[in-house]
Amino acid sequence: MYIAIIIAIIYCVVLWMLRNLGKFRVPLFIYGLVVQLSFLVFFFRMSRYFRTSDSVNRDYYDIFVNGLVIFYLLMVVPFVVALWVQVYKGVWRLDIGKISKITMMALFVLMTLIFTFFGFYAHILFYYGFAP
Repeated sequence: MYIAIIIAIIYCVVLWMLRNLGKFRVPLFIYGLVVQLSFLVFFFRMSRYFRTSDSVNRDYYDIFVNGLVIFYLLMVVPFVVALWVQVYKGVWRLDIGKISKITMMALFVLMTLIFTFFGFYAHILFYYGFAP
């Protein structure tokens, strides 16, 4: 549970530090804060239910996993798009050729998609794989 709180704090700090988003910076931070608080409430309530229940229905495990998947998408998709915008604005300011800029953006997008894919499995492992 402590890890969930630490990850939520780091997530919100990183969203706050994205500077090139202009007028979307504060709404994105508020969105991230609301999603993180919602996730923490969901996670703590479900974790408490699993600890106190003598017989756990399989449906609650399905609800827990579906909630983890939905919250991962709610957390990661806006975050990744904000990072793409941040890097896009930074790369297009560089004094290099257009092909180099496109290559850098394509590699960054590919890298973030790969990390997002593996992050999904890490997210499920940490919050569901070690569940009691």
